[in-house]
Amino acid sequence: MNTSRKGFLGALSLATAFAGCSTTKGIQPTRFKPFEVPGLKPRPDFWKVRPAEIIELCESATKCSRKEVICHTPLGYPVYALFYGDFNDAPPQTNWSAGQGSTTYRNYYGRKQGGVQTFLFIAGVHGAEPETVAGAMNLIRMLETGRDFRGKVDDEMLGLVGKYRFIVVPCVNMDGRAISPDHLHEIDWVTFRKVSQGTWKDGSLVGWRGSKAWFPLPLDKVSYPGGYPNADGYNIMHDAAPGDIRTEECRSLLKLAARWRVDAVLNGHSYESEPSVLQPSGIDYPEKLARARDIRYQCNLALHKAGIKKLAPKPPAEDRLPGPGFNMNNMFALASGALTLTLECSVSYDKADRPHARAKPERLYTFDEFIQTTYVTLKAFLAAGLEKPFVNRGPEIVYRD
Repeated sequence: MNTSRKGFLGALSLATAFAGCSTTKGIQPTRFKPFEVPGLKPRPDFWKVRPAEIIELCESATKCSRKEVICHTPLGYPVYALFYGDFNDAPPQTNWSAGQGSTTYRNYYGRKQGGVQTFLFIAGVHGAEPETVAGAMNLIRMLETGRDFRGKVDDEMLGLVGKYRFIVVPCVNMDGRAISPDHLHEIDWVTFRKVSQGTWKDGSLVGWRGSKAWFPLPLDKVSYPGGYPNADGYNIMHDAAPGDIRTEECRSLLKLAARWRVDAVLNGHSYESEPSVLQPSGIDYPEKLARARDIRYQCNLALHKAGIKKLAPKPPAEDRLPGPGFNMNNMFALASGALTLTLECSVSYDKADRPHARAKPERLYTFDEFIQTTYVTLKAFLAAGLEKPFVNRGPEIVYRD
């Protein structure tokens, strides 16, 4: 593991610099030194993923209709949600569970079927995965100024977002982001695993699946926890046991979805294969699963046509069945009935045929392509919702007992 006193002091300086901000008062120094990768290439100017940059952009946002710090992380970092569109409606009079079984879906939904849908885009649930965080930051910049940090305009994106009530949370796990590198471009697989899930005190890898054997990760047994969990050791993505939600980050996201009746969620992550929108979990409403698989196909087809994804996706009828996994995506379905999909951006390269993890990368992606992965996926997802609503919110008739 490559860490340094310089990086640790930098984190302390960052916490000190934040101390005077009202929304960042009380940020604590990181317990573990930020991970440093020797020889990591400089990031481009448009790659804004550091906690201070996230806070600065969110604090300076003025074009959004509302702005909230939905919670603070264990270290005290603010987690921002920016809202674009009309968010003046009153809270629902019931929750999703009761409302969908009541006399009319409108008791929860609050509007007629076919009304403006609400879309939630979250990034950085795993702090070591900065690719969709960079995408979210560039999207916010474009929504605020008309151009992203690259100076580029995407009129199609702006038009699609404008047809929704759109919420973006640019980084959920600010704790993990604070100790992670700016990017993982062109790194080897072992370093990727160290940065992501960390190392035990004997230097061995915690591992992707290994990290899920603990909840929370026992921080007294690791030399570095990775940017996967928050500062308390919790993998927020798997804070999904009903009745036992342990992190403010997950709890606040679920409240956000329930309060604003979110219809669809894109959950941004990264891994070491070619970019892909993953299968929805099989633990969901059957009708919505079919719709989610169709939208997944459309998103992956768009990535393929854009030259980002080598493998052409199989049509839903030929694809494998949804998996049995259970995570925060399922909780969104329980909170508001939302159709939720995960985007896995690539951290550096694709290994479409799944060779040995230490094999030579087949293809290197550019930083621009990382941003485009987020953009292409979002546009395909949003376009699909305009063709047909994400969720069947029920008939217009009112049922009587």
